[in-house]
This record gives sequence, structure tokens and C-alpha cells, in this order.
Amino acid sequence: MEGSVTSFQRQTAGLRVLVVEDTHSERCFITHLLEKMGLKVTSCSSAEEAIESYRQQKADIVISDWRMPGMSGPELCQYFKKLPFPPYMLLLTGNNLTSHTVTGIESGADDFLTKPFIPSILKARVLAGARIVNMQHQLENKNSELNASLIKEHAYLQQIQEDLNSAAKLQGSLLPTSSTLQNEWRLATQFQPAQELAGDIFQCLEIDDSHLGFYLLDVTGHGIAASMQSFTLAQRLSSNSCDWASLDPALIVSQLNADFEDPEHTGRFATLVLGIVNTISGRVKLTVAGHPLPILLKEQGTAMMELNSGIPLGIDNTYQYHYDTFFVSSQQHLILYSDGLYECRHPSFGEFGQQRLINTCANANQLEPESLLHYLAHAIDLWQQKEPQDDISMMILSAPDSFPSNNYSQRPTSCSTTTEGSNKDILPNENNRSADEIVSMGDWQALKYEALIDSELIESELIESELIESELLESKQSENQRVL
Repeated sequence: MEGSVTSFQRQTAGLRVLVVEDTHSERCFITHLLEKMGLKVTSCSSAEEAIESYRQQKADIVISDWRMPGMSGPELCQYFKKLPFPPYMLLLTGNNLTSHTVTGIESGADDFLTKPFIPSILKARVLAGARIVNMQHQLENKNSELNASLIKEHAYLQQIQEDLNSAAKLQGSLLPTSSTLQNEWRLATQFQPAQELAGDIFQCLEIDDSHLGFYLLDVTGHGIAASMQSFTLAQRLSSNSCDWASLDPALIVSQLNADFEDPEHTGRFATLVLGIVNTISGRVKLTVAGHPLPILLKEQGTAMMELNSGIPLGIDNTYQYHYDTFFVSSQQHLILYSDGLYECRHPSFGEFGQQRLINTCANANQLEPESLLHYLAHAIDLWQQKEPQDDISMMILSAPDSFPSNNYSQRPTSCSTTTEGSNKDILPNENNRSADEIVSMGDWQALKYEALIDSELIESELIESELIESELLESKQSENQRVL
């Protein structure tokens, strides 16, 4: 018996009970029994008085008579159960009819006790209520702890977001913008990260009075890890950290590959296209490390360049890269880009693809470089339905308008060497196939490029027309199958 009392006291410790009974003798009797059990008890003679008492001091358990002058016991239950954290309600009633029980439950009562009652039954009902109240208190404490943790986590995530935004601004500030370079060469750029931070990075720098160095780097993945890796590689490609003065892109890329690190051992690698252009002669030396091949945009035609491509950085740190040599003449543009430009997918029509990219550039080849990049970005945005799938970087290096043309008849081929002395210049062919000879990916309408305002393309219907026509064709095929 003593052990049972100890258990009761342990489970009811600190709980407050409010007794509501209009009959003085019964109120005193119930109060005496509860105090003898070790409970803290407050008593009232009416429901209205109980409400005022509860406002001044909360109670965990309310024991109320059913019939009272003024507000009844069920009505008091309804009042308390509308509170955010209502007390446990035990109704006392002299009627044990089923309908009476239903009315009490519907009003919000948690338990019933029929009068007259045995004191031990009251104790058992109070103990049952105490268990529920204790569980509610534990749940409230857990919720408070959870809310505190959520507030901390929200503050932490907000700080992370602010740091990401700052890092994104820093990353953007490190990228070159469209500008005029030495000897009237021009650079146009476009950068669209899939997240706040990107694994793409590109740069164009001045080596000496007649040479520019440039590169476009793409680390696998996107986000923080990829951006940190690309930033590290970019630091190693800065003019203070690598030998741009050697004018040997193969040497630079081979050294970068030898120093490539994957500290997490996750198989991360990077692709890179790196070149050096002589701004007086137009001669370009270019090394490709697993990166998408550049596109050469000319008045006579547009095509992907046929160059040797080495393996991506980080695959084999002993690999030795080579470079190709070619010339860029007046009115020619060298387009470098990351694979996110053509690997984006449409949910119905699949990958954008390199051939579609070449066709798009060919149809828009009379646009200025900045407008061309704007148009390409719009086309990709349409294709991936405004949901970025990967980082997209683009840069166009353009020869000056007054640059002397090289009238050579041989078609450009590639020549890969590792030493300057043995390298042979591979000259451009002015008789490449025209844009009309490029295989079409669909019955596209001619690009309307005349309407320009502030160098922005107004009517960019090429990709949109293809999507509409493809959707109509798919709908027609589905209709034919339904008819059959």
C-alpha cells in the first residue's frame, strides 16, 4: 500500500486540482479527500467563479459537478476545451444514463464519476488524469525544445544563405564581363549558375602587349563543393601562379592536371578549354581537356571545330596535354561554353544537343556577340522550362572588325604538339560549308533578328517555334493512334 501511495504521489507531484461544486458539504468532502492524497486543491462554488479562479492560477485537473446554478458542468467543459491548453476535465454526475454520458463527452469531458463514489475510485480517476496531464506536459516540453531548435536552425540556415549569397557575389565579381580587350579584340560573356554557387568559372587575362590568355573550366557537379574546387583551380590559373608567359597552353594544363586534388576522394574531375591568342596575327593556341569543343562562328558558316581533346583533369595526373593552332580572322567569333548549355533536357523532347546548339548559332550568326549570348540563354531557358538543370557558362572571343583577313584555302585541321618549335600553324578555311548546309533538326522558321532595341533580341522565335511544332506533331500522332 505504501508503495502504491508513493507511486501516486510521484505521478501527481506538482499538479493542481480545481474542484467546482455548488453544495458546500460535498465540496468540502471532495477537497478533503484530494488534499489527503497530497494534491494542491482550489475549490469554487460555481462555474463562473471557477473561470475567474483559473484565469488567476491555472489548474491541471478540473473536477466539476454536472448540475449547478448558472453555468452547468458540461458548459464549463465547453469553455475550458476552447482554450489553447485546456485542463483535464472530470465530471461528477448522479445520473448514469447512456445519453448523459454522450452529452458529457460531446461537451469535452475527459472522464466521469457517478455520485456517490468510493474515495479509492476518485483516487484512481485522478491518477488516470494525472498520467494524461503528465504526457501533455512532456509533449509541451518537447515541442518547446523543438521550437527552440527550429529557431536556432532557422538562424543558422539564414546565416548560411547570407554566406552563400556573399560567396555568389564574390564568385560573380571574379568573372570577366563583356568588354573590349587589347588591340580591339572583344569579349562577351554569359553566366547562369544552377544554384547560388557554380562549378563553372572562366577568365580572360592579358599576358603581354600582344597576347591574351583565356579559359573556361567546369568542375563536375554544382553547389558549394564544386565551386570551391573551381575557385581553387582558378587561383592556380591566375597570372601570379602559372606560367602564362611561356605561351604554351599545353604546359599550363599539364601542370594544372598534375596538381589536381580530390581531397574527398569522390571521383571529382574537371573539364577545361584553355587558349592563348596573338592579338596581332590572330593566331590561337588551344588545349582541350575533356571539354566541349569550341564553335567557330563566321559569315560563311558555323561549325564545331575539329580539335584534339585530352582527358579531363583529375583522371591521370601524369597525362601530358597538347595544343592545336589555328587563326581567327576579322568577323569571326570563337564560342566557348560549358556542357550545361546543350545537355539540358526538355521533359518531352529530350536533350537540347550540340547539333541544335550549332544550328541556333548559325541562324543567329548576324547578331552581335552579346545579343547572341542573350538569345542562346533565352533558347535554353525555354527548352528547360525555366528550371535550371546545370551551370551554364558562355564566352565569345571576337577578332576586331578591322582585323586583316587570312585568305587561305586549306580547311582547318588540328595539329597537336607539346613544344613550341615543332608546332605548325594550321590555317583557317574560308570555304567551309554554309549555315544552309548544316543538317536541320526540324522545320524551323527563319530567325527574325532585325528587331533590336539596345542590343537585345526582341523576336527570338527559333526554339519556341520548334517546341510548338514538336508538340503539335506529338499531338497529331497521338490522335492518329487513337483513331486507329
